Amino acid sequence: MQEEDQEMMRMGDEDGDENGDTTTTTSILTAPSLYLRPTFFRQTRKKGKIIKSVTERYLRDDLGLGCYYVDEGLMSNRRSDDATVAKPRTIDDTKHLLSLLRPGKDNKTNAVVICDTNVLLHNLDVLEQSQQVMPNLVFPQTSLVECRSNRMVAYDRAVELLREVGEMHHNRSCIFFPDMHHSQTAHIEEDIDSNDSNEKKSTSINDENDARIRNIAILYGEHLRGTNFRVILLTDDKASREIAKKDKHFYEARSVRSWAKELDSLHPDLSLADLVAQYGSSDTKNNTNGNTDIFQPHVGQTDLSLGVKSGRYYRGVIRSRDLSSAFVTIRRGEERLAITIEESDDRNRAIDGDTVAIELNSLEKWITSSDTKKKEEKDKKSSTVEIVNETAEPTQNDLTNVPDTITVDDAAKNLKPTGRVVGILRRNFANYSGSIYEKTSKSSSSSSEISEREKIALENEREHPDGSSTCVFFPMDTKIPPILIRTSQRDRFLGQRIVVAMDSWPSYSSYPLGHYVETIGPAGSKDVETEVLLQQFKIAHEPFPAAVLACLPPNDYKIKMVPERTDLRHLPVLSIDPPGCKDIDDALHCIVLPNGNYQVGVSIADVTHYVAAGSAMDLEAANRSTSTYLVNKRLDMLPALLTTDLCSLKANVDRYAFSIIWEVTPEAEILNVDFKKSVIHSIAALTYQQAQSFIDQPDCQSDDDPQVGAVKRLASLARKFRKKRIEAGALTLASPEVKFVLDSESLNPTDVQAYALLEANALVEEFMLLANITVSKKILRNYPTLSVLRRHPSPNRAMFEGLISKARCRGFEIDIENSKRLADSLDAAQSEDEPYFNKLLRILSTRCMSPAQYFCSGEYRPMEWHHYGLAAPVYTHFTSPIRRYADVCVHRLLAAAINVAPLPPHLSSKSYLHDLCANMNRRHRAAQLAGRASVQLHTLIFFGSGPPKEEDAYVLDVDTAEKADPSIRLMVPKYGIEGQVKLPVSCDDPKLIRLPTENKIVYDKNISIQVFDKVRVKIWVREIEAYQRELVMELISPSFDLSEKSNKRKVEIKSSEKKGKKSRSF
Repeated sequence: MQEEDQEMMRMGDEDGDENGDTTTTTSILTAPSLYLRPTFFRQTRKKGKIIKSVTERYLRDDLGLGCYYVDEGLMSNRRSDDATVAKPRTIDDTKHLLSLLRPGKDNKTNAVVICDTNVLLHNLDVLEQSQQVMPNLVFPQTSLVECRSNRMVAYDRAVELLREVGEMHHNRSCIFFPDMHHSQTAHIEEDIDSNDSNEKKSTSINDENDARIRNIAILYGEHLRGTNFRVILLTDDKASREIAKKDKHFYEARSVRSWAKELDSLHPDLSLADLVAQYGSSDTKNNTNGNTDIFQPHVGQTDLSLGVKSGRYYRGVIRSRDLSSAFVTIRRGEERLAITIEESDDRNRAIDGDTVAIELNSLEKWITSSDTKKKEEKDKKSSTVEIVNETAEPTQNDLTNVPDTITVDDAAKNLKPTGRVVGILRRNFANYSGSIYEKTSKSSSSSSEISEREKIALENEREHPDGSSTCVFFPMDTKIPPILIRTSQRDRFLGQRIVVAMDSWPSYSSYPLGHYVETIGPAGSKDVETEVLLQQFKIAHEPFPAAVLACLPPNDYKIKMVPERTDLRHLPVLSIDPPGCKDIDDALHCIVLPNGNYQVGVSIADVTHYVAAGSAMDLEAANRSTSTYLVNKRLDMLPALLTTDLCSLKANVDRYAFSIIWEVTPEAEILNVDFKKSVIHSIAALTYQQAQSFIDQPDCQSDDDPQVGAVKRLASLARKFRKKRIEAGALTLASPEVKFVLDSESLNPTDVQAYALLEANALVEEFMLLANITVSKKILRNYPTLSVLRRHPSPNRAMFEGLISKARCRGFEIDIENSKRLADSLDAAQSEDEPYFNKLLRILSTRCMSPAQYFCSGEYRPMEWHHYGLAAPVYTHFTSPIRRYADVCVHRLLAAAINVAPLPPHLSSKSYLHDLCANMNRRHRAAQLAGRASVQLHTLIFFGSGPPKEEDAYVLDVDTAEKADPSIRLMVPKYGIEGQVKLPVSCDDPKLIRLPTENKIVYDKNISIQVFDKVRVKIWVREIEAYQRELVMELISPSFDLSEKSNKRKVEIKSSEKKGKKSRSF
């Protein structure tokens, strides 16, 4: 027995029995703790922290040479999508071990590779992709324990390798070795100082861990001596390798790079060296290269912990919008505040998602909101043509429900606190998709970004003596800086989208270091670019894990009537959705009661019946938070069995639902409401067009058909509900959204069309709004501080300032005192000469407002719950639980409010609800951006497949600054795109007259362009870089009489058309 002082760390459920029976059938998920004794620990009463505890470690002599895992479910009758039933088996002796080991490609690669902690933390890509030449891996318990305490993602991947059993993985042998309890490896001999035989050297925990792992190599070396298997200790710890050389035992200690190079020399097609992580220290103490520091060294972990405890530093997660703006949310007690990180030096190598420690700047370095606005306005003036934004860019407060300003008493104004990163507590390095830099001879008028990339490449790319080269990788994710990778395959990567992992960011390097992971495919390919954008916005698109699928009911699950549900199958319930809709969340009914009133019902899919709170499926849905809709595919929040079958309220089948039933007068006065868990039977799944045809039928034809009668009554009520909402101040806004007509085979766009909104659309919208508002009031009455609501903050005058001045140029006043006045002023802004003017004004009004956000009611005062756009005091989302997790939470709150189910414990925590709402806001925003990127991609494909197109556009803004090159911002409604167009006039041309107060420029006295003017543009695609193309807009009417420049532009367009035929197609 050995007694030692050790840090307590959670290793999962420990299922080994007290008598040490090695045949216990323990799940592979708890394999790393298979041989651990139950751990005792002490929790302090004051703060509930886990502290160090002295434990007894029992050494065992019956653990053999470790354990391996077999699939015991092959002979059982299980579903095809069930997880592998992996069970541990002890390796008894050398003969047993040899029967398990797999031969390599040749005798030189016949090896057993023992992996230390750093290999699991940083080089799992090498292990995962080397099955042919590194088939035999040993994972020490020590390595897994350290890996779990440092990086859970790496730990999960390592355990996944251990789980690789069955036919698919018969060429690999992964062994778990319990070195911490093995009698031949756990005992560590103390080193004796050579100068004084009586004085022992102090041994650190890390030294003990390394010694145990070397003991495994010694043990395996002795057992495999005389066989054709080498024993390789894979470690990037130089000191450990030096000690191993002195041991003179039957094993070799190798660094990952040297071992990968040896394998590459034997099998050049592998290129394993490209997968090896690049290390670099974050402070000068470990800067062995003699390079000058570019960034401030990070404060050590001990000093960081002390600084956070003392209040000098603040802990938080850094969030970025792009490389130039970031913020960290800090917390003091129950209060939260977003701290702005302005400069690159202040970021100090922190990446989006890192857990950092920051120090607040002095008050004079704090900034105002106007400073941020000016910076954003400057960034907007890009010549890139892009999809039109529907709302203003969300602020930190919008995404996280955390304020980012403080009222400073002395200055009597709001300031944004700023800070700087002093250390990294936990890295969030991940895999990123993009391309390595490729120099081309092409030039572009939008060359600022290109020249910046070329500059970065010239400063950082270099060749190495071993034939490899350092390349600059540019991620598609604009929040991530360029990454320097070392590769011997540069030529193979040109023109490809690849995935790169970030490894480290030394203080002496301008950019982080990383390594190649995999190739996605050729840049420009539609499928490849779709995969890239999903990775860019971190949209979950992998198949649902086995643990989630295990939560599903059987495929032949039947809906049964149970006492706790109300049977509504006798009611003529129907749904109204777009054509081809498979995830039908909602259904409606409307019948006439004996007293002449109407019974109106909204039935919503009862998702929570199938998704148990806290289950693996629930956690996955909470993480995803929303379904994502791209032009050519849908990525669901829940598995297909629920999304398109059991939860979908399809016609002519029974379904579980959560129903709201009102009694309403024919004049749309609500008399009462009831909430019920129900069973419904939809009689029809109508499209909007079918419902519209019912609405348009004469009243006399609706008596005999229950579907027609129901739809016409619902339409009549919807008109009255809508009128009441608008009278209360609800806004009628507009969207520039368009839809693509796709080819049935290639799924490439063949046409672009505006969405046609029918009265049937408004009918469904009205009753969904009514249901959401009704539910929000109910859950608030029962849970005033725990309700998940949705707020839309009132815009301030600064947000509308630009639009107010532009409308005034055309003789209209925009009043934003409240939503009612704004609605009235928008209604009054009608132009007889240009019918589209009013819709354009409504589109721009929407863009002056912040997006709505989810929040916990306990975090805001009741007056701040208001939804400005809907003119609703309270609002929530209840009607789409198949595709939104917020609705799932609201279903649980409502079920608890009507006493049909208890409230899950985690929904009773305001702190949990804050984090949940912040994640839902982030995921919702990411899904929106991914959808926009998909539209942008298909827009490029559409315009790149033919000659330039001419179309009408409207002027959104005119740049009248004195020293700026004249330009205008245009929107093309037909295609839903906008962009900045530079005019072919120099800023110092004497013929140019600027009129800022009128938002207008005049050239040569007879050519004028003013905001809201209709102009004519040409739209085409230009190749700006290797395999990268951009959409270009050019003004063709009114025409500027600059024939020489015009001829040049025509030549450029023709040249682009010819090259477009040769370039890689989308």
